[in-house]
Amino acid sequence: MIFGIGLDLLDMARVERLFDKYGDRFVDHVLTAEENQQYQGARRKIHYLATRFSGKEAISKALGTGLRAPVTLHSISIISNEIGKPDLFFDLKLKQYLNENHVGSVFVSFSHEGSLLSAYAIAEASG
Repeated sequence: MIFGIGLDLLDMARVERLFDKYGDRFVDHVLTAEENQQYQGARRKIHYLATRFSGKEAISKALGTGLRAPVTLHSISIISNEIGKPDLFFDLKLKQYLNENHVGSVFVSFSHEGSLLSAYAIAEASG
């Protein structure tokens, strides 16, 4: 059963402008420590930042909260596995929120064309 769905559309040029203006402050605002490690080795850094920002927006919409506690940019880590699949990791407060609201799994997928990036998230109800 579906708990919620979320969609986010982002122009990567916006992320590039924010990065140009704020540099590492923007990176630290968007990325968790684990994501930042992966970001350091990324070939397409703006694309990496954009997918994480947009993915977290889509997840927050699927959970019905928007980006507000306990669903924040730093409560969600989106880590690409060895074949590029985005795996999701949540901090303790968000895991507790998911359990309390009977959310079993959350999935995210990305697509891009030119400078446009879309992120789609599905939250699955448990039980």
